[in-house]
Amino acid sequence: MRIPSVPASAQNQDPLLENIEATESAEEATKSAEKEEIQKLTQEDLTKPEEDEAKKEFIELFSSRPIEDITFFNFAGFFVQYAVRSGVPANTIILILLLPFLATLVVFFRQIIGLPTLEMLVPIALAITLIATGLTAGAILLITILLASFVARLILKKIRIMQLPKMALSMLLVAIFVFMSLTVSASLGILTVRQLSFFPVLLLILLSDKIVALQLARGSKPAIIITFFTLMLGAAGYVILSVGIIRNYLLLYPEIIFILIPINLLLGRYFGLRLTEYHRFAPFRKYVNQ
Repeated sequence: MRIPSVPASAQNQDPLLENIEATESAEEATKSAEKEEIQKLTQEDLTKPEEDEAKKEFIELFSSRPIEDITFFNFAGFFVQYAVRSGVPANTIILILLLPFLATLVVFFRQIIGLPTLEMLVPIALAITLIATGLTAGAILLITILLASFVARLILKKIRIMQLPKMALSMLLVAIFVFMSLTVSASLGILTVRQLSFFPVLLLILLSDKIVALQLARGSKPAIIITFFTLMLGAAGYVILSVGIIRNYLLLYPEIIFILIPINLLLGRYFGLRLTEYHRFAPFRKYVNQ
């Protein structure tokens, strides 16, 4: 009985072609995963205008609170819905409405709790930057910038020159560290660098400027404490900005921002001890009561 012959091309398939095909399929899978990651980060980024599909979702959201006639109690919602339908990005409106809440949060923690932080705008800018970069990329950049700031302080404290040139040299070191961090992260596939814009990176570099100035003025220990609580407030702001329920509710009922007026008036009229000061002066309280 004769056995049918198998074509030579089927018997001896070129291993080089197999390797090329496997490489191409792996590259296509990597590119598709990278595109999905970029689309996900773009959807979560409030600093960029939403896509057409997301805009339709916001228009559908307004159907749960249709406003046809403007009154004293719904004029804010009326103008928000009118602005979105007129082409104003809903993400921009959400960000504008959330900024006063973040500012009030910073005021509460500084005035009532007594946590030392950098200027009010620094935690707010940090929260927005984390939204723009994504948590992974933001954490990597933050760690890099903090490390570069402390290295710059160790080097520059031994150089006897004016403070402004020291700040310029520290920014040079931070820029080199950030460049190296982005290059290594991109080569190792830790994060998708294509979706990063220069604006959030610039904000983080300016944050390092504040940290180095604080270190040069007050020393390492106070700078570490203040930086730690600043990062905590920035992370809290990031969590608030990331919750979709809060964003949608604020977009539907923007009148809620007016509650911040009495809250800030009450915070501004508080002249008592902060909570951290109660703990700080606890050993002296027994002498006050005598």
